[in-house]
Amino acid sequence: MTKNQTNILTLLASAGGAILARSVYRRWKAFDFHGKSVLITGGSRGLGLVLARQLAQEGANITICARDGDELERARNDLSNTAPIHLS
Repeated sequence: MTKNQTNILTLLASAGGAILARSVYRRWKAFDFHGKSVLITGGSRGLGLVLARQLAQEGANITICARDGDELERARNDLSNTAPIHLS
């Protein structure tokens, strides 16, 4: 395979990835979370906390739960400015 062919394949793969990402983003935005109730387990840190922040910004009613009460309280304080939070 020549270098030119490799560059063309790379360009096509990048374009395909961009189209796929655009499609996923549109589907995510097509769903309205405003007023929906969402339970996030492991919501006190990491990916769970990031999801809680994002969904709260989109208007969802968030309930988070975690094993560590101190971390849960820290997450509640972090999220309290975004939306009402229910602790479990």
